[in-house]
Amino acid sequence: MISFLSLRSAVCLSLCLAASLVGCGNGDRVTVYPTKGVVLFEGKPMAGGGAITFVPLTALEGKAAGGVIKEDGTFVMSTYEEGDGSIAGEFRVMIHQSTMQEPETTPDADGKAAASRSEPTQTVAKDAQIPRVYSDPNQSPLTVKVDPNGSNEALSLELKRM
Repeated sequence: MISFLSLRSAVCLSLCLAASLVGCGNGDRVTVYPTKGVVLFEGKPMAGGGAITFVPLTALEGKAAGGVIKEDGTFVMSTYEEGDGSIAGEFRVMIHQSTMQEPETTPDADGKAAASRSEPTQTVAKDAQIPRVYSDPNQSPLTVKVDPNGSNEALSLELKRM
């Protein structure tokens, strides 16, 4: 269940999806444009942080970009290198919110890792959790356009209850 993913798991999932969408090519890099912004839920920065992926609307004409959403809702997109931005085009936006914290591990007497808690802890209240549709690469209603001739460094992505 996506709401049980830790920030690390959500970021890994997002980056794996982005890498799988990039595919193999001739090694030529497409120009990227600095792309950053903030994710808002009901007008406030999205609680808990998470991961964000831009999935090209036309799979044959683009590369995915991914990033980490910080606790204050801000994000910076990456395509080839950390923080380099996104290629130009139109994208469906996938957002994974971190709502749970994984159990902490502490070494036991033998030096092996042992969990101090057996269950994840909820870190984002139910009323602050975004609808799951935003994490669906085919059904997320959120889209964004990265413009090669404009500023893509102040994107504001508004999420709403459904």
